[in-house]
Amino acid sequence: MGRILATSLAALLLTATTALAADEAAKALTPSLAVAAAASGSGDLSAVTFTPREGGLRRPAVLPALYASTVFLQGYDAYSTLTVLKSGGVEQNPLMRGVTGHPAAFVALKAGVATASIMAAEQMWKRNNRVGAILTMVATNSVMVMVAAHNARVLGQVR
Repeated sequence: MGRILATSLAALLLTATTALAADEAAKALTPSLAVAAAASGSGDLSAVTFTPREGGLRRPAVLPALYASTVFLQGYDAYSTLTVLKSGGVEQNPLMRGVTGHPAAFVALKAGVATASIMAAEQMWKRNNRVGAILTMVATNSVMVMVAAHNARVLGQVR
């Protein structure tokens, strides 16, 4: 189970950052045709160049790092919770007790929570609420760090 979770987490991280990078590259560049090539009618597209779009703000390095840490923390929460439950522990969160009995559903829920957090921050960023986007991710990660620390302590006790 641990290898599957680690592999899934790595794949999610790689997919999310690759898609984000491709999306940003596509948005940051706009095609501009040279007038000479257009006037010549030769169909030669070698004159097509890409220039950065004006007003395109790039994300600070901290935002993708916060995205990655959210994915990692949610993955660690899933791993540690399921490991403790296999060792005879009990889920303390009454809202999660039903779903932790079904590992696949629990992992899917944790992936959904990570995705929803990232998507919310992305929407804030796109609507020029840059501070809100960063603060949302900081708050999400802060809560998950506390959960991860608690889970690590419990995991240490059951091993």
